[in-house]
Amino acid sequence: MSSPEATLVPMRTAETIVEEIENMYDEITRRAYEIFQKRAGSHSLDLEDWLAAEQQLLFKPGVQVEDTTRQITVTIELGKIRPLDVQLVISPDAMVIQAADPATGKKVFRTIEFPRRIDPRKAEARYNGGYLLVTV
Repeated sequence: MSSPEATLVPMRTAETIVEEIENMYDEITRRAYEIFQKRAGSHSLDLEDWLAAEQQLLFKPGVQVEDTTRQITVTIELGKIRPLDVQLVISPDAMVIQAADPATGKKVFRTIEFPRRIDPRKAEARYNGGYLLVTV
């Protein structure tokens, strides 16, 4: 996975990823309300509307987390998403990845909690062959 063709992916460090999660929550809430309005506001199907909105808007890629005594490695399967389209935010406890998926029109959105606290300044992200590899 760490061949010479690997592309460094820029990332932003933050104290938490709460803001990114709240922004996505707001997007899903807006879409769920649109679904509710299309039903002319009949019946109270809040959970069903929420789940339908989430399914319409988001794609959650597969993730693998490996924790050794030397480092944590997070592998995220992104397929054909371009590395420059990836937005990555890393905090001491977790990370969030976002990107537009042109193939499906959905937004890639995934949060990953680290098994232990990390120093986000020491993290590195590389994209290679459809996979994003984050090491810290």
